[in-house]
Amino acid sequence: MFASWTRRAYLTWFLTLCLGGAPFVAHAETPLTIEQAVNLALANNERSLKAPLRVEAAQGQVERARVAFLPTIIASGTETLNAKPDRTGRRSTNAETLSANLPLLNLPAFPLYAQARHQLRSEQWGSVEDRRSLAYDAARAFLNTLANERLLEAAERRLDRARDTQQDTQARVDAQLASTNDATRAMIDISTAESQVVQARGNVQRSYIELSFLLGRSISGPLTAPERTTSAAKNGVIRREDVIRFAESHRPDLRSAEEHTEALRQFAKEPLFRLAPTVALTGQVRTIVDPLATETGLSEAALLTLSWTIYDAGARYADRRTRLAQADSQALDERQLRRSIATDIGVAISDLRTAREDYRISEQAAATAKLNTEETEILYRQGLARAIEVTDANASRYTADVAVESAKLAMEQAYLGLRQALGIDPIGEGLTMGASITKGSK
Repeated sequence: MFASWTRRAYLTWFLTLCLGGAPFVAHAETPLTIEQAVNLALANNERSLKAPLRVEAAQGQVERARVAFLPTIIASGTETLNAKPDRTGRRSTNAETLSANLPLLNLPAFPLYAQARHQLRSEQWGSVEDRRSLAYDAARAFLNTLANERLLEAAERRLDRARDTQQDTQARVDAQLASTNDATRAMIDISTAESQVVQARGNVQRSYIELSFLLGRSISGPLTAPERTTSAAKNGVIRREDVIRFAESHRPDLRSAEEHTEALRQFAKEPLFRLAPTVALTGQVRTIVDPLATETGLSEAALLTLSWTIYDAGARYADRRTRLAQADSQALDERQLRRSIATDIGVAISDLRTAREDYRISEQAAATAKLNTEETEILYRQGLARAIEVTDANASRYTADVAVESAKLAMEQAYLGLRQALGIDPIGEGLTMGASITKGSK
């Protein structure tokens, strides 16, 4: 199914290019929000659909471990065919047996049952983490697509300015107020701007294809800017000391690791419980259809069985050694994950602080570049500036616009990275847990 969908997607993209570069984004009536994108991914993506199955499998293991405490009942029937008839002339004998076995003492079953229960909780938390990771991938793809759309708009604005400049320059050349070299430079600027538009449009097309794959359905836009996410990324407040404690209690991957460690600890206990004997009670009822005079038609029996493996050639100690090593290894992985939380949060705060400052500087640079373009165009019309200065001003403004959108995307992505490090969902209320992130935050 995936291969078929991929072929259709790329066929659509190829036909779009062949038909003259028609825009890939077909505007729908209702814009898609980031919350809707995340919900679509959780509803349609195979990664999300697989997550509950690992819990279902673990639940089956719990039920399987519980069997060791419950009785088993077996019904059987036999029919014996004899080569020669008996004294009554019968050649066959029918018998039915009903047996019940009840474990009275089976100590190894207790740690195995505890292991299964802890593993179930580990898989439940792991399922939450799988879906949360998918939600972040969808949110990041959404923001990336939206940023590429804004970059396409910036490229188109530059192309419009380049064409306007070319028309003004050609009019001045016709009036012998400017040299033909000015017109040539204006045409070069148009070609550069057209190339940038083509590249930006290709990036938008590719982003929509990748977003559609994550969301499990064809997405054609438009997208709604996540104002709440952007505002929280720009102005959200947080205190590092508070969020580390918060993250340790909310990270699903850490909770999953804790339960998995405990499951292995319980599994390592099981070999020692084999030192104790096992006791079981077995009851049996047997009936013979049409018994002979010398046979008993109904017989009942009860059997109490004690089994004690005094020496098993060292198997139990070998198993314990192996399982203890596995549990210790998992405990070290858990400890490393716990230590990494502070690092993840520290890096995320640093990235967000840097991205905010970069975005602020980029906005100022973009405003300055816009003013410079407007002033240069006025001077050019007055004959006080050259065409190359107008071209350079347009290029600088486009570079500044690209820098703003790139910095904005980096800031939003850094904010998502911080939320992910905290163990919360990508969408929701902003972070308001303490003092603002400042340059001196630690």
